[in-house]
Amino acid sequence: MSKPILYLDIVGTLLLEKGGEMEMAPFAQEFVNRVRDSFELRILSSLEEHHAARIAKHLGVDAAYVPFRRALGKASSIQFDEAFYWVDDDPNPADLLRLSDERCSDRLIPVNRREGVTEATLEKLLATWEEHRGEQGEG
Repeated sequence: MSKPILYLDIVGTLLLEKGGEMEMAPFAQEFVNRVRDSFELRILSSLEEHHAARIAKHLGVDAAYVPFRRALGKASSIQFDEAFYWVDDDPNPADLLRLSDERCSDRLIPVNRREGVTEATLEKLLATWEEHRGEQGEG
């Protein structure tokens, strides 16, 4: 069976702005360490590809970069025909509407941009994944 996809934002999720500087969220490394074997990681971020690749390399993950058109929102680049989850701190209204239209609102795992990913983020992601696996008889 193929792994579900995990779309990851970077700014406000894995990186936090502190005093005008960007620094790694305290739980970011632990988060990616715990999800890398269970999910196919994809970067869905407003950062340019080379910046996103540098962050992924720093975290030691092999994650594909997924470009999106700002006017259409990040959800325009999500593959809704595949099992996916999305961790983001600031989806726009069009993203939320698209998720709702696709009946996938529960696949968005929201993050507080002042904290980034946390243990609670990981727990929510894994619990949602387990719930979906159980519904599909994969548990």
